[in-house]
Amino acid sequence: MYPILIKLSRLDILVIGGGKIATRKIKGLVEEGGRPVVVAAEATDTLVNLEKAGKIILQRRPFQAGDTKGFQLIFICTDNEAVNQQILQETTPQQLVNDTTKQSRSNFFNMALVKEGDVGVAITTGGKSPEKSKKLRTAVQAFLKSLAKS
Repeated sequence: MYPILIKLSRLDILVIGGGKIATRKIKGLVEEGGRPVVVAAEATDTLVNLEKAGKIILQRRPFQAGDTKGFQLIFICTDNEAVNQQILQETTPQQLVNDTTKQSRSNFFNMALVKEGDVGVAITTGGKSPEKSKKLRTAVQAFLKSLAKS
């Protein structure tokens, strides 16, 4: 794996799904300047509010063939394996795809990011231990805050 930073405002981003995992991903995308298109038959209140604020484009419907066309960054966040397979079948090698339900089908992964002022630290376990990443994130965040106070 090769870590990089991506300017999200320059990418066409698609998120399929409107539940808890999709909401977490979308909030992070929006915080970093992305304006994703979200395809979801059902959406959390947070997503509805992000739509009202003009931060996302919410298409309240199930995934349809052809939805992935034209997007560079795609997040699969559904709990429907048949839909997930359909999405994967139509993606191309040029698209960055994160299947949140099965790591082995993704060609990129998110890192836990800790920000304090103008300093950012990314943490990853290569997708092997999200729990360890969370613990490390908490520890690094506390450390960065202690540095900021000094």
